[in-house]
Amino acid sequence: MSERRSFYRKIAYGIGIIVLLFPLFWLSSPATQTEPGGKLARLRDEYRLGQANIGEIDPASETMKLATLGLRGVAVNLLWEKANYYKKTEDWTNLTATLEQLAKLQPNFTTFWRFQAWNLSYNVSVEFDDYHDRYYYVRRGIQFLEKGERHNQDSPRLLWDLGWFIGQKIGRADEHEQYRRLFKNDDEFHPPDRLPDQRDNWLVGKEWYNKGVDAVKLRGMDLGKQSPRIFFSSPAMSQINYAAAIEKEGFFEKARRAWIRAGQEWDQFGDEVIEHSTGVPLRLGDQPRLEGVVAELRKRLDAMAPSLREKIAKEKLDALTTAERTLHEIPPAELTDDQLKQWEVIEEKLKVSDRDLAERIARDEPARAKESLRLLNELEREDLHLYYTISYKRDSNYDYWATRCAFEQTPNAIAAREKMYNARKAFLDQNLPLAKQLYKDGFAKWRLVIDAFPSILDDEATTGDDLIEYLQKYREVLDQLDETLEDDFPLWEVIEKFDNDGKFTDELKAHQERKAANGNVPAGANDEANGTAPTGASSETAPETINEPRPGEGADNAADKSNVDAGNPLGTAPQ
Repeated sequence: MSERRSFYRKIAYGIGIIVLLFPLFWLSSPATQTEPGGKLARLRDEYRLGQANIGEIDPASETMKLATLGLRGVAVNLLWEKANYYKKTEDWTNLTATLEQLAKLQPNFTTFWRFQAWNLSYNVSVEFDDYHDRYYYVRRGIQFLEKGERHNQDSPRLLWDLGWFIGQKIGRADEHEQYRRLFKNDDEFHPPDRLPDQRDNWLVGKEWYNKGVDAVKLRGMDLGKQSPRIFFSSPAMSQINYAAAIEKEGFFEKARRAWIRAGQEWDQFGDEVIEHSTGVPLRLGDQPRLEGVVAELRKRLDAMAPSLREKIAKEKLDALTTAERTLHEIPPAELTDDQLKQWEVIEEKLKVSDRDLAERIARDEPARAKESLRLLNELEREDLHLYYTISYKRDSNYDYWATRCAFEQTPNAIAAREKMYNARKAFLDQNLPLAKQLYKDGFAKWRLVIDAFPSILDDEATTGDDLIEYLQKYREVLDQLDETLEDDFPLWEVIEKFDNDGKFTDELKAHQERKAANGNVPAGANDEANGTAPTGASSETAPETINEPRPGEGADNAADKSNVDAGNPLGTAPQ
């Protein structure tokens, strides 16, 4: 009896195993070229969990990982130590071989690709004297990143890094003129279908930035800890840098078209939804709309009690002590630092906030309490949204770059840049009278540009620094002619505001003294007349900026003065 029971049990087990094969097949059937596979295969594909979804499958990499017998972490640590050692001893051949071994063991560790690509492009490259050798290792770093991207497809971080390396390292290095020329002529790097006009490092960098944006927006990849403001502004900033670069190289009509496109792309960035660190979705171009919404809501709140805001303000003023009232009546310019701090505290106490108004309405008119508090909540929400938008715009220098794109495409700005370029070329050709006249005509054009776009001389702008650079080159011409800046020079205000290094202190002081003697300037009108340089404007940034950071290059080689571009109608770019 027991033998028969055992036999039946075995039959039951066998039938159970056979039955279970069907759901197992349904769950784990592998995908083929014609079939999507089982449930697990479809889930791997949907959530991009398979190796084929992450990136290229490298059989050698898989073999090496198996060969370590579970000691891959130990092997990786040893290889990292060897890589650092070879770098210190400048054994570039063994360093390259070690990095290839590490790549096999850590193909999906994006930090490895980023770190070692930076190592090659920024640290190894500067160990060489010849800029050709430097460019070779800059390119090796970029190609190393490209290989990492193939193993980690649609990685926003690697795609953004590729745009950064190609744009910033080639376009901002001390040897950027040589690097840009070598990059344009690098047939090994560029694909055959890339047009000659597109072989610009800034444009190629923009291609990679756009691939990163597409990976996030179209395929739902996660940005991680990277700033969305910097990430989404990078394509437009790369177009801006391209326009500025070719303008500096003497291609003015081409630059005008590039600035027009840069303005369009910057406006598109302003319409991009960017998540604030608090989770609030923002559009940087929404400030005018938000200001209108906040003004309308505040108007509606004030209309609920037309004179109440003034009444509350008077109550707060009456509540001040005699000492506070006396101090508050003194003009801020006449206060000491300690008194000014107290004055600011008093001023803050006197402010009538929207909450003060809404809560008073709710207290005085209980029937309208719900309406006033609902309006207050909506107003505070929109006002906070506006505050976040303005804050992010300020951090990205949004208004300046919008204005820069607008004024750079105007005829006066193009003419001003072209005259500055030709003036420098005339100076290098030792034609001093022509150089002086071109500079004077160019500065007159700059005066028209500033009058039309006065905000370009704000503290956050960089145009003032550009003008100071032009002024220093103009003074080289005047020095050789034994002349100085004329009193009717149209850009004295630029010198007053942006001469951070005090290079024009003597000329400015003499100019102010002559004006004061003629009764044109009140005594003590500005600090520069007494030899004090003002605080300067900040420049473009990066790294987080759409102010772009500029990593240290560590290069001391002499700049090669060869032709920047064979298509340049004026030959060598003036230095």
